[in-house]
Amino acid sequence: MLAIATSVAVVGFATNASCPPLAPIKAMARTLSQQLIDDRNETKYTVHGLFGIFGRGDQIPGSSRSYFKDYEDVKVNFMHKHACLLGHRYKQPTVCEVGFNAGLSALLLLESIPHARVLSFDLGDFPWARPADAILRRQYGPARFPGVVFGDARETITKVATEERFKCDMVFVDGDKSYQGRYDALVALLNVSNTHSAVFMDEVTTQACVDGTYASGADHARQCAALDAGYWPSVRAYNRACREGWLSVQSCAWPGRHRHDGICLGRFGRRRRAHKRAPTKRKQ
Repeated sequence: MLAIATSVAVVGFATNASCPPLAPIKAMARTLSQQLIDDRNETKYTVHGLFGIFGRGDQIPGSSRSYFKDYEDVKVNFMHKHACLLGHRYKQPTVCEVGFNAGLSALLLLESIPHARVLSFDLGDFPWARPADAILRRQYGPARFPGVVFGDARETITKVATEERFKCDMVFVDGDKSYQGRYDALVALLNVSNTHSAVFMDEVTTQACVDGTYASGADHARQCAALDAGYWPSVRAYNRACREGWLSVQSCAWPGRHRHDGICLGRFGRRRRAHKRAPTKRKQ
């Protein structure tokens, strides 16, 4: 397999340090994708950025078709900029993500914050997730990337936190697409995060649809449900968390080609609510 060049220098705590250049990180992400594509008979991974924020509308190998998602690097640029600047506030930040997929977002976080540790949680239902996990574990080592915790994140986050006593300084939420699953994942991350930890929220239709703007559920549904039916469950979960007062939204970005499939940056608040998890498992 091709090796991915990684940043080896450890960045100390600073508030004015520059961010790592993004172009080499994007090249590394393509290298990782290509490894998975080259082994597609085993991995079933067919195009760069499949089901993730790196989607650029690439042509699918062996086909005349192109991948239907082209985010124009908007989500990648947004996460890189904010993750890097926020990361400089911590000496050794812990970043937690739900929804590892092919590992491209984990790679982006590891390279954007070269002194961070990334903890990834994923259901593991895609055949390419485990090969991608193995590649990143070899490249970054256990101190920076201890490996994906596979299983229902609503259970595994709590289990791992009990065993390792970690706290998240930053989180990325891009897993379960169901309303209850996305909400439960947010609650699980809230309970293992430091106060005011940064939260990257993927699959956002509009900022008003997720930040608690609408006064009632009926009004919220009327204004937001039809914008993107696939993301409406996630939007409902974000909005509920904001309405309950323990999540806030600060800024967002949307690709020009996908005006209702954006990403936002927010923060967790102090409030902790009693929560009963639904017993059924959902897809991540």
